[in-house]
Amino acid sequence: MKRYFLAFLVSQSALLSYAQDVIMFRDGREKEVRIIQVNNDKTLFAESGKKNAGEEFVDNKSIYMLKYKKRGNVFFNADGQRIFSTTAQAKQPKGAILVYYKAGREDFAYELTMDEHVVTYTTGGKKSPKKVFVPKSDVFLIKYPDGTKDILADLALPGQAAPQPAAAQPQSAPAAESTAAPARQDAAPAATFPREATIITKSKKRMKVIVCEETDTQVAYKKDDSPNANIFKMAKKNIKEINYKD
Repeated sequence: MKRYFLAFLVSQSALLSYAQDVIMFRDGREKEVRIIQVNNDKTLFAESGKKNAGEEFVDNKSIYMLKYKKRGNVFFNADGQRIFSTTAQAKQPKGAILVYYKAGREDFAYELTMDEHVVTYTTGGKKSPKKVFVPKSDVFLIKYPDGTKDILADLALPGQAAPQPAAAQPQSAPAAESTAAPARQDAAPAATFPREATIITKSKKRMKVIVCEETDTQVAYKKDDSPNANIFKMAKKNIKEINYKD
């Protein structure tokens, strides 16, 4: 009995000695493997936990991310090219939600909520949490601590190529305004954004901004046209009118 138990421990130790890496595909599926080699067009791997497993390969165009157990993450764009600047540390804080962006980036999130257009969460340490507002259209997948996922965009589908990498910026929530009903003026279709505009609030505050998105319930805007400018959102019920620049 002791001999059998010892043999069992040895076999388990041998399996654990093979690090479990993860391939995340562009449709959200994940596969635990042992990554052997990454070429310009394909990735070689072996089945995780199998000592004598044969080598297999997968086309890099079908990969969203390689998650190395010890090295961190490597992301790929729709053409199968590595996005070197977005490699992240592999260690995940306990209880964190993982937010994966279309552009190839992982963020650790807490207190996450989302509506029709915006994903909102806090990030950073408990002593200095930061509020983040990000357009829902920028997010690929959200993975919760229990392993369940929300796939917001299937990148394996045609027309779902990732945009250029851009780090999400911590945002400040806009100040509360009057709760009177808004008057919708000069609204533009989403395809024409971003657009310069002047927002006049119910409290008669005038704001020259760059409107990124306008819906029936809210407006997303930034104060300048910089790619890394903070994106704010304001409820339409607080807005008297929006005057777009021709």
